[in-house]
Amino acid sequence: MRIAVGYFYQESTTFNPFLMDRSAFTLLEGEAGKERISATKVLEGLGAEVVPTIFASAISGGCVTKEAYLFFSDKIIDVLRRERVDGVWLHLHGSMEVVDVGSAEADLLRRIREVIPKEVPIAMVADLHANLHDDVPKLANIIRSYRTAPHVDQEECERVTAELLVGCIERKAVVTPVFKRVRMITPGEKSTTDTEPIKSILEKVRGYEKLEGIMQVNYLNGHAWTDRPNTSAAVLVVPESDEYRKLAQKVADELADYAFSRREEFVFHQLALGPDEALDRALAEEGKPVFVTDSGDNTTGGAPGINTLLLRKLMEKDLKGKKAVVAAILDKGAYEKLACHEVGERVSVMVGVNYDSDSAPARVEGTLKAKGDLMGYYSSKNDVTGQVCTVSMGDIDVVVANGGDSFTTVNHFTRAGLDISGYDVAIVKQGYLFAELTAIASLHIMALTPGACNLMIEDMEFHNLLRPMYPLDK
Repeated sequence: MRIAVGYFYQESTTFNPFLMDRSAFTLLEGEAGKERISATKVLEGLGAEVVPTIFASAISGGCVTKEAYLFFSDKIIDVLRRERVDGVWLHLHGSMEVVDVGSAEADLLRRIREVIPKEVPIAMVADLHANLHDDVPKLANIIRSYRTAPHVDQEECERVTAELLVGCIERKAVVTPVFKRVRMITPGEKSTTDTEPIKSILEKVRGYEKLEGIMQVNYLNGHAWTDRPNTSAAVLVVPESDEYRKLAQKVADELADYAFSRREEFVFHQLALGPDEALDRALAEEGKPVFVTDSGDNTTGGAPGINTLLLRKLMEKDLKGKKAVVAAILDKGAYEKLACHEVGERVSVMVGVNYDSDSAPARVEGTLKAKGDLMGYYSSKNDVTGQVCTVSMGDIDVVVANGGDSFTTVNHFTRAGLDISGYDVAIVKQGYLFAELTAIASLHIMALTPGACNLMIEDMEFHNLLRPMYPLDK
């Protein structure tokens, strides 16, 4: 039994004007790529020969250039043309959008089906925030989405799909999922999976999976900041065989109706305040560290990470002896100027690319405190994706990066040359706070800031969504 494996992951935000090219991705091929995928060991443990394609991962951002998409997808297709396989296993996001192509996942699966017969099953892991194109469940057979946000169950999803794929190959079963859209879009910050109503929705998912004839049930929350017809929540049910297709349709209808019936319950469960109020509340907290997330410029949701709004507001405040860090602001020009200096030197630089008023430049003067690495995202969190310089202005440290990313782990601070335990307040480019930082936070405050990931989605201009769509149409 020979199974091809591939990992091609990026989440696109159409409100981010900056495109993602090849340089934005961490790429591993051959044995190195295969070893990065946890499903590999599962498949090999079940007796399969694993045929590697690629491991390519990037942080969320703008749409992917067609050149970059074709560069990576061609590598997958080339392997499948060359190798005979009994199955294909893929880890894709589900919300990657490509210039002049559209849904990357749908296009990739179409191209795969051109080179492998329909009798060869395809298994796919998708993100909870996938905006699946209608063609995806017509082309892939086994699909499982994450069930946690913040996401901590990727390895579990890889294990389950690998086991199911082997089972389908052994019994020569080729199944077709049932797919149903739910006409609502909900920011992930209103649907962390330890809160209602998504907690109860996912409990129903697990309950339905106990039914005879049901292989997998998925509730996809969708990615709110992609202005495309495939942007919405959705339900996807995989039957054990076509014999159970009517049951799968019944499950999909019931779960979709249940989720939509609870649409008004998707609200903020964490402390969410305006920019000034968020900073004031953080500075008033006795415990440390307090994390303030710059939600509108959330790079884990696809914003570019260029906004200086919270930095400028923080510089106007009396920190009363407290120490704060802003990690990090993307400004390649400012980074290059700082990189010319040695640690310990006095520096003065304007930080802010001035794309709009939210990214207006701020004068940052002080001592170059540290130089370090910018680390990657999720499966690439131990990969170096860029560099950073930190300027200490006394009570405020400002991390300036030459790439877009988010400080989602303690190691991100460590590799930047910083000790997170030394700060009372840390401002990071996230919406909901990632799990490792939540574990050490005295308090998390979500600042409701403007930007490409503005949580007030009712205020954003959408032109390509299916309508009606809640909450835009009530």
